[in-house]
Amino acid sequence: MAQQEKDGPSLTKLQKVIKEAFDCFDKQHKQAVDQDEVGLIMRYLGQFPSQSDLQEIIIPELLEDDPSRDGQVSFEAFEKMMLRNLSGRIFDPDDSETLLAAFRVLDPKGQGYIDSNMMHEWLSTKGKSPADYFKERETSEFLEFAKDKESSDSSSRIYYEDYIAKLNADIEKHLENLYQVARGSGARAQ
Repeated sequence: MAQQEKDGPSLTKLQKVIKEAFDCFDKQHKQAVDQDEVGLIMRYLGQFPSQSDLQEIIIPELLEDDPSRDGQVSFEAFEKMMLRNLSGRIFDPDDSETLLAAFRVLDPKGQGYIDSNMMHEWLSTKGKSPADYFKERETSEFLEFAKDKESSDSSSRIYYEDYIAKLNADIEKHLENLYQVARGSGARAQ
């Protein structure tokens, strides 16, 4: 247990972080959120399931605990699932090499960039199932973040190595800030 305190968040502090994130979406203070909010909360907490994983595995599991909630997920069920996922690192973000390999598949000429119009089409129409397609708002937000704003051709290209570096830095910073409370002061960043 002493090793866990040194290297990672304590259970009590981790539960506090999960509760605070959940409460941001529990607008009616009923210890429940709409099932559509689960993916957002999970991503905020550093877990990145696919939309099909959410719809086919996670949501049914969460609703199984209390089917009378009419699409509402209880905090108790959510916390149990998040603790299991975080400790097992089940939906951790992909590493840089995996992301680069994925982008390189979309760039067969090896130009180092992807046309944003093509990316928009892929995000809107490709995936294991229609559940994995990005919604229009998500696609717009992604493209806004991914495009190189300093380049003269920023209106049409995503330089994916730069995007991945920026994405990883933002995720790392967010998670570091989020879990700083759970690690306690003086803990080493992971």
